[in-house]
Amino acid sequence: MTKKAGNWLVPLLQNKNPALRLFCFPYAGGGASVFRNWKKFLSKDFEAYALQAPGRETRFSEMPISDMNALVKQTVDAIRPLTDRPFVLFGHSLGSTIAFETARRLQAEGFNPTLLIVSGRQCPEAPSKRAPIGHLPENEFLKGLEGYNGTPAEVLQNKDLIELLLPMIRADFQLSENYRYQAEADPLNCPILALGSKQDIWLDPAYLEGWTAFTSGKFESKWFEGDHFYLNQYTAELVAEINLKLSSYTGTKQP
Repeated sequence: MTKKAGNWLVPLLQNKNPALRLFCFPYAGGGASVFRNWKKFLSKDFEAYALQAPGRETRFSEMPISDMNALVKQTVDAIRPLTDRPFVLFGHSLGSTIAFETARRLQAEGFNPTLLIVSGRQCPEAPSKRAPIGHLPENEFLKGLEGYNGTPAEVLQNKDLIELLLPMIRADFQLSENYRYQAEADPLNCPILALGSKQDIWLDPAYLEGWTAFTSGKFESKWFEGDHFYLNQYTAELVAEINLKLSSYTGTKQP
């Protein structure tokens, strides 16, 4: 790690002379620990960080952010000093949208990503297949959360714990549900790789393929086994694919 990442970015894999930097954006309700196992699988040629937004894990005492513009602005401020090497943004679910908006803002400032990888998320103009719950009263919101397998049952059943986590989880859902894509003159000029999983009931294949309209560069898609949270179930397979893709941009060889 050649520059200080600050509290917004948690190092996953450090390298004194990385061929490329990877920035990972977690899903709603998640923090940097979503990617804690990636170090075992990522190529040592790279350096990797995970976004740690306020209100979770090491930043639990801070007020969570439910406004996309505010979140993206501060995320860009954290990433900008680390753009002296080729860099790639990876996001899953809500993280895909945050990564996309971060890529747009960085490009507008003249810092062009090498690649954007979006996972488990419909393209920005497509409607979500999920009914909004972020605005609901607490009891109804918690009942709605039961329909997602991203929050462990033992957490939902622990009243004291869920009370502590609720502001952050609700803010993330509001961030996702209130997001509206604002068209600009130019699409991204970096390639987009869109990833999905075959048993994800929330993802329409046509909406994943719709990401092709948001880049003037190359577009590819790939499907994995598993449900919406396949990245936790098939981590090795996912990171192996990412390693291959990143090495194609750096010329590094993978085992």
